[in-house]
Amino acid sequence: MAGHHDQNPFAHDDDINPFSNHHGVPRNSRLTTLGPKPPVYGHVAAANNSLDTPAILIKKQKELEAKEAELNKREEVIQIKEEALSRSMFLTFSLNNWPPFYPLVHHDIAGDIPIHLQRTQYVAYATLLGVPISLFWNLITSIAIFVSDEAGVFIFFSVIYFLLGPPGAFYFWYRPLYRAFRKNNGMNFGCFFFNYANHTVLFGFAAVGPSITFVGLHFSGFFNALNFMSKHPALGIMSFI
Repeated sequence: MAGHHDQNPFAHDDDINPFSNHHGVPRNSRLTTLGPKPPVYGHVAAANNSLDTPAILIKKQKELEAKEAELNKREEVIQIKEEALSRSMFLTFSLNNWPPFYPLVHHDIAGDIPIHLQRTQYVAYATLLGVPISLFWNLITSIAIFVSDEAGVFIFFSVIYFLLGPPGAFYFWYRPLYRAFRKNNGMNFGCFFFNYANHTVLFGFAAVGPSITFVGLHFSGFFNALNFMSKHPALGIMSFI
C-alpha cells in the first residue's frame, strides 16, 4: 500500500488540455488564434459647430434681401404680363363677329362655353336659326293666301313677326342662356327659362294657327291648313309646312 499511489482525479490529459505544452510546442490544439485587434485611435472629431460671426450674418442677410428684391421684381413683371394678357383676351372675347354679314355682337361657342355645355348651346343656336326661317315661311304663306283673294289675311302682323321675332329671340332667351353658360350666372338662367317658356307658348300657338286673335289670319298653322286643303291644296300644303 505504501508504494501504491492513487491516480490524481484532477489530473488532465495532455491530449485534451489545450494549454498543455511539451517542450514549448503546442500539440493538436483545437482552438484557433484570433487576429490582432485594430488599434483604437480615440473618438472621431466632432463637427465644427462654431457660430457664424456677426460679419458673416450681415453678409448673408444682405444676400437674402437681394434675392427677395429680385423675386419681387420678377413677380411684378409676371403680374404686368398677366394683366396685359387678360386685357388682350377681353378684347378678343369682346370682338363683334356675329352675324357674319353684319357683325353686331360677339358669339363664339367653342371659345366661350365650357366643353360639357357646348352641345346644349349648339342645340339652342339651331333653335334660334329656326326662328327667322319659320317666321319667313309664315310671311311667304300669308302673302300667298292674300294673293289668292282670301279674306281676313293680316300680312302686316306677319311682317312684324318676321322683323321682331329673330332679334327678340336672340336677346330675350338665347343671349341669357349664352351668358349663363359662360359666367354661370343664376339670374341669366332665370331670364332664359322665363322667356323661353313664353317663346314656346307663342310658337305652339302659331303652329296651331287659330283665328281667335284680331279676328283674322296671321299664322299659317294647322287649322288653316285643314281649311285650305279642300279649296287650295297648294296653300294647305304651305300652311302644313
